[in-house]
Amino acid sequence: MMKHGALIPLPLELIDHTLSFLSWPTDLYPLLFVNKCLSLISERALYRNIGDLPAPSAVLLLLSLANAPAARCELVKALALDFSDNRVLFALELLIFKVLRLLPRLRALSVEVSIHENRHRALAWIFPRDAPFRLRSFATSIRLDPELAAFLESQPEICDLSLRGIPTYTSDPFTLPPSALPHLENFRSVHVDPDTLREVIGTRPVQGISLSLFSEHGYRALEVLARTSTPVRRLTILIVDASAPNELFPQLAARLPHLEALHIVALVQQYSLETLLASAPLLEAFAGLRFLTFMASGASCYELSDEATVAEHWARACPTLTTIILPKGRVWFASSAGRWVHS
Repeated sequence: MMKHGALIPLPLELIDHTLSFLSWPTDLYPLLFVNKCLSLISERALYRNIGDLPAPSAVLLLLSLANAPAARCELVKALALDFSDNRVLFALELLIFKVLRLLPRLRALSVEVSIHENRHRALAWIFPRDAPFRLRSFATSIRLDPELAAFLESQPEICDLSLRGIPTYTSDPFTLPPSALPHLENFRSVHVDPDTLREVIGTRPVQGISLSLFSEHGYRALEVLARTSTPVRRLTILIVDASAPNELFPQLAARLPHLEALHIVALVQQYSLETLLASAPLLEAFAGLRFLTFMASGASCYELSDEATVAEHWARACPTLTTIILPKGRVWFASSAGRWVHS
């Protein structure tokens, strides 16, 4: 911007905010070579949130950080490493461990490994217990063992946790002391069994949970959800085996009456129009439910008007509902005229 022939510089905060809209890292990298001022701002934006890198590039990045000046390492606030399609050698494990000890301002960390690596090797040691950072968000597919539990215990500020790894069944199981994770608010899992789930969320202020239901565990996982120190408000369930609404809804209402958002995805169960309509009275037990999703891969064929009827019946049984998503994926909401329409 020019005024009377002089260049008026933009505030650095405005430039930094503008760079946050650029694609990472392709759009940011060329800006490093424009001028000294823009280079410094671009470098900060480039290193702030690191992710979506192919494995070879991720290794090069780790090597760069391992030898980078402390000022550059201090820029990193989020780091996502995905080696789920690769073999992880000991040299790479050691490199990750070394780099993590150099990132004092890291707040979000995600590390993914393959199922093969999980079953045959203990990898949680790569997360240093004496790390200089204090995470608020942590996600990993590394298996759940005492090493991982010890790391979680050393990170008291975690409020968002995702554990997609398999539990270990050894003489030293995955256990957390009651004092660990005092600020945990959101928890996501895939393979976690009810006993492990109890270790993670029991007596903690968890309000948002995502989990899978397996027939061999029955509804034990739902019993665990009722033990949090704060009522669960948001729940996402992946139903791997058969579980009809007339069985699931009463189980949920009895244990989680304060739900505000319920999202259910069923992979195998068949759901007919009659089944969905018959489930409407079961929703009366939810006093504050606002968002309800019920997706099913095996939904029977029915007309669009039939799905509108289901939405109206469900909303009549649970007047607090504002948004409903039914098996065919349509989003239904109440119009100004009081009728339920889809987007």
